[in-house]
Amino acid sequence: MTTNNQDIINFKEIRVQKQLQSDHAIQRFYDEYLFFVNRYTNIREKVRASHLFRERMGVSHDAELSAQMEDLFLQWFAFDYVTIQGQTLFQQFLREQVSKQHASFLIQGALFLTSVLEPIVVSKVPNSFFLKGQIPLTNKQAIIKDVRGRFIDIQLGQAVWCRKIKSIGYDVLIGSFFVQDAKIIEQLHHSFDKKSKMTWRAFLKNYAIDYCLR
Repeated sequence: MTTNNQDIINFKEIRVQKQLQSDHAIQRFYDEYLFFVNRYTNIREKVRASHLFRERMGVSHDAELSAQMEDLFLQWFAFDYVTIQGQTLFQQFLREQVSKQHASFLIQGALFLTSVLEPIVVSKVPNSFFLKGQIPLTNKQAIIKDVRGRFIDIQLGQAVWCRKIKSIGYDVLIGSFFVQDAKIIEQLHHSFDKKSKMTWRAFLKNYAIDYCLR
């Protein structure tokens, strides 16, 4: 009996360890990619991206961006902005890494490549590290972990816009998140319905930043 109990305990410990390893791997990948964005991106691309972003968001070119707007710009620039060469910075990053990295790195890259900023309507916030909610465009449930524990002020029923990566037992938040009243979801559905030829993922890839700070 003791042996069986010990086996169960060991199994749980292994599962917890694997979960933490997966979470850390996601965060390391993201940190490595941000280093690439900050260190190797052509300054002309940054200037062009800033110009396009300000035009789209209706912000004067000589005005200082708010902290939230800066966070949104980084999310858009790193993952959704299309360069002069017709590719995203992340696609460029993967192409440069493909011959240098092992298979697990490339699998992680594929998960990042398909990620989008998407809204989660919050149904539960058990602590500052986790939240649970529904993805309104798919009606799927999601559990999200923030390794930095920033969910403390999130309220039930709010819409949280975030980019998340699949881990083992839940999804892991990468980067910043943006909180809104859930009324924005009605506007989102209306706009999505008008883009009937687009998948919800393609729609969010192209239009999410237009809703995150409304």
